Amino acid sequence: MMQKFVISLLLMNVLVNAYNPTIYELSLRPWLYELTNKYGRKISKLNDIPMEEFQNLKNLGVDYVWLMGIWQLGKYGLDFDKAHANDYKSNLPDFTMDDVIGSPYAITEFVCNSELGTDQDIVNLRKKLNDMGLKLMLDFVPNHSAIDSPYRTSNIDYYIRAPPNTPKPYDSEYYLPDGVSYGGDQWDGFWKDTAQWNYWNNDTRNYLKSIVKKIASMSDGMRCDMAMVILNDLFYNKWKPQLDAWGYKRPSTEFWSEAIKETKQQYPNVIFLAEVYWSKEQDLINLGFDYVYEKWLLDQQATLDVGKVRPILSNLNLNYASHSNHFVENHDEPRAIIKFSGKDYISCVAALMSYSIPGARFVNHGQLEGLSNKLDVHLRRSYKENGSAYVKSFYGKIMAILKREVFKSGNWTQLTVTGDQSWKFFAFRWTNASDKIVVVINFSEGSGYGLVKLSDASSGQQTITEMISGQTYVRSGDDMRNNGLGVIVDGWNAQIFKYF
Repeated sequence: MMQKFVISLLLMNVLVNAYNPTIYELSLRPWLYELTNKYGRKISKLNDIPMEEFQNLKNLGVDYVWLMGIWQLGKYGLDFDKAHANDYKSNLPDFTMDDVIGSPYAITEFVCNSELGTDQDIVNLRKKLNDMGLKLMLDFVPNHSAIDSPYRTSNIDYYIRAPPNTPKPYDSEYYLPDGVSYGGDQWDGFWKDTAQWNYWNNDTRNYLKSIVKKIASMSDGMRCDMAMVILNDLFYNKWKPQLDAWGYKRPSTEFWSEAIKETKQQYPNVIFLAEVYWSKEQDLINLGFDYVYEKWLLDQQATLDVGKVRPILSNLNLNYASHSNHFVENHDEPRAIIKFSGKDYISCVAALMSYSIPGARFVNHGQLEGLSNKLDVHLRRSYKENGSAYVKSFYGKIMAILKREVFKSGNWTQLTVTGDQSWKFFAFRWTNASDKIVVVINFSEGSGYGLVKLSDASSGQQTITEMISGQTYVRSGDDMRNNGLGVIVDGWNAQIFKYF
């Protein structure tokens, strides 16, 4: 995968002036359960949510609120999950059957879950969010439907089916009794609470494009689940026997290029975020996605080896970075503290590094509180904990800095740190008409000293501010330009300087 950064992409030397939004993920039904306990009254509908909760997110600098799990689910999925309830003990040792709420990725129809409200309630909530300066992001799960989707009965041809000559009864490891295949991909096998859409059937594609447009009409963005699995090559790799047996031909275009182009003609401001792996990130950017998951940096950070992180950032393609969605956790990943070997302070500096380069900044609910226990998507709660005081303090300061406009739409440059201990450091400068800010990160054990040249520093003596601590220093602008700003940064820590 390293070749993706070093060879496959041309290194861009231009500064990015793109918008870098902050996206906040809320697992909707568990969040409502959390709010019910917080407020001491039942909060189960979209209309019940106290708007001050969203205002709190706005105050943090959040731009998009992703309400994960808003669409209609079925009885089959819930029964399936309850039959596998022992699987949840590792995440929730004290779970009860009432905690099992069904996977939000086994969708029967793209209408609002009746337990939460109606489609009109979603539209009304979006209007309220927009009025306070927030945008609404919703799910699109493209690969499969729930087993009990009405389309499995009314439009069975929309699905991948066993070849016509397959003897009955069909093998239950792969197929439902009517021959429809379980949903799946080429690496993860089959998800037996889902049925697989057939993307080589033009009627299926047209139906799902209509769903994309519907979601766009109700939201400001959509997060597309496992977006790469429906690419023509990957889809054929997985479903070749079935597609060939039924005589389906390879589409002349990719679904995403059609869906995104057509949708943006009607809704030009909607953004598309792809969950994507397997080195298909750039492919999806080329097909029109605004942002794509960027997990490679996270995985290298988690090795705690600065030598594995440096090649990624040294060879960073700015165009690719500006379309990346940077995160240290989400609902699929372990909590950041666990990802970073239980070291809360390292999870924090890794997040700051990711959030200090261009692209979308992704925050998972509970991350800012330093939670360690994962919330399983099938459950309404995670195991109770207090979180990390260090993490809460760190993000309390960092989020206030990152919400400045310079980090949203300013110009970005990666700077060189010099000195005998320069190997420890990364430095990133953000500037606009109002601010000049440099982020200096020590991603290693032990304190380090380095020099960071600030070529745009004003002449003469000036007072600079280290924004995390609030401490001020008087420094010579000429010296910062010619020799560099001297920094001493503790191990696994950072400093952020505002200068003139």
